[in-house]
Amino acid sequence: MKIVRKEDAFTGLEAAIVLIAFVVVAAVFSYVVLGAGFFTTQKSQEVIHSGVTQAASNIVVKGEVYGISTTAGQVDRLRFDVGLAAGGVPVDVSRSTLVLSTTANVSTLTYDSALFNQEANPAAGQWAIYNLSRGATDDSLLQADESFTLMVTPPTSIPLYNRTTFNLEIKPELGASLGIQRTVPAGVTNVTLLY
Repeated sequence: MKIVRKEDAFTGLEAAIVLIAFVVVAAVFSYVVLGAGFFTTQKSQEVIHSGVTQAASNIVVKGEVYGISTTAGQVDRLRFDVGLAAGGVPVDVSRSTLVLSTTANVSTLTYDSALFNQEANPAAGQWAIYNLSRGATDDSLLQADESFTLMVTPPTSIPLYNRTTFNLEIKPELGASLGIQRTVPAGVTNVTLLY
């Protein structure tokens, strides 16, 4: 008597095992790819949000820029109000950097914290928060619906004579810089509107 072995069933079983292995490997691979995709999407959102926060200027000039003069034909101090742009995040104004420049000179001004809300004039090359708007908290954090009056005294190396064009750049701790470009008019009075 001859024994015949048929292995057709084993071949089908092996094929099923291989198929199941491919399905499991594909499932693991797709889980890894989807996880990496979700991670990349989340990081992209964080980068975009950070970029928008850095690029948006939070500080704006409220009203006009005035030149205060005690010397004939020269602006001795600059006075203007700043506030937050619509939807802007609060800014600690005392941590801002002010840079005054003309075609001849550039100077970084220093903040005089002793003159905070004192309505006193800062020394040459310094600036101060001169006055706070009504209802503002008694700190240097500029928040929504508040405005601060800044007083800036140019350094002696940058005299602001008649017809001098200057640029005052306010660089907050976070966000884009605010550039204020003005020209001293031909006629300077005690309080002159700079254009």
